[in-house]
Amino acid sequence: MSKQVIINADDFGLSPGVNQGIIQAYQAGGITSTSMMVNMPGFDHALSLAKSLPDLGIGLHFNLTYGRPVSDPTFVPSLVKPDGSFHQGQCGLIRDVADIAKELDAQWNVLVQASLSPTHLDSHQLLHQNDPIIFRIMAEKAVRENIPLRRSQVRHASLDISPPRMTDTILLDTYGDHEGLQRLLQHLSKLPDGITEIVCHPGYVDDALRQISNWLDIREHELAVFVNQDVPRTIQALGIVPINYRAVMDTTEEPCKLPLIQITSPLKPAEKRRPRHVRQQRLLKRHRMAKVHRLSKKRRTLRRSSSTRKRV
Repeated sequence: MSKQVIINADDFGLSPGVNQGIIQAYQAGGITSTSMMVNMPGFDHALSLAKSLPDLGIGLHFNLTYGRPVSDPTFVPSLVKPDGSFHQGQCGLIRDVADIAKELDAQWNVLVQASLSPTHLDSHQLLHQNDPIIFRIMAEKAVRENIPLRRSQVRHASLDISPPRMTDTILLDTYGDHEGLQRLLQHLSKLPDGITEIVCHPGYVDDALRQISNWLDIREHELAVFVNQDVPRTIQALGIVPINYRAVMDTTEEPCKLPLIQITSPLKPAEKRRPRHVRQQRLLKRHRMAKVHRLSKKRRTLRRSSSTRKRV
C-alpha cells in the first residue's frame, strides 16, 4: 500500500499576510492543500489568489469563533454575543443545532457562489473534534455534498448515516520552534501506509492578523519550515505521494441523498464538481473496485431471488 500525504494549511482568508504565506508554501512544494475562512478580512484577497491557482485544493474552514457570522446574527442567536460577533472559546457554551447548520450552509455557499467547489470540510480551532454536535452536523454536510471531512482524533458516537470519507490518519502538531523542521521530517519518515493529513499554519504577520489572532510569530516560524526545500525533497526521496483532498473523493459514487436538517429557509445545497487531479492509477483502481462491488451485489441479489423461488 502506498503512502500519500495531504499537507493542509489552515486559515486561508484570515488576513492578506497569512494568505501570502500559504501561497508561498504551496509554490515551494511544502503544502498541497488549504482551507478557507470566508468571514475574515483576507477572504477577497484569498479568493483572487485561489483563482490563479486552480490546482490548489481548497476546503471550507468552518468558523464559529472568529469575527461575525455570514448569516444575519439575529437568525443564529445562540452563536453570537449581543454585538453580533461570535462567542469565543467553548467553556459553558451551548450552541443550537439549527443555528450551527444554518451558519455552516451559509459559509459553504459563500465559496460556491464565488465559483469554488470545496474539496473538503474542516473546522477552526478543532470545533468538530471538540464538540460532538458540530461533528455530526459537519459529517452530515460532508456526506450530503459528497466531500471528505477532516478526521477527528476523538471518537464520537456512531452516526446513523454512512460516515463521510476521511484520511486514514491525521497528524496535529506545531512547527514553530527551532526543531520544527526536524520534527516534520521525522513525521514524514514514519508516515504510515494510506493517506495522512498533516495540518499546519504558515503565514506572515500583518496588522489585520494582530487584531484577530494571538497566533502571530509561530506562523512565520512555520512558514520557514514549509518553504524549506528539504520538505519536498524528503517526500520525494521516501516515495511519498503528495496529494490534496480531491484524491480522497470517490468519483465512482453519486452524491448520497440525506434528509436536510429542518431549519428556516434552508440554503440550496451546492452543485458538486468532479475532481480534476486524481492520479490515473488510483482512479482506475477505484473503478475496478466499484465494478467488483456492483457485480458482487448483483450476484447476492440473484442468489437471494433464486433461494426465494426455491422455497416457494
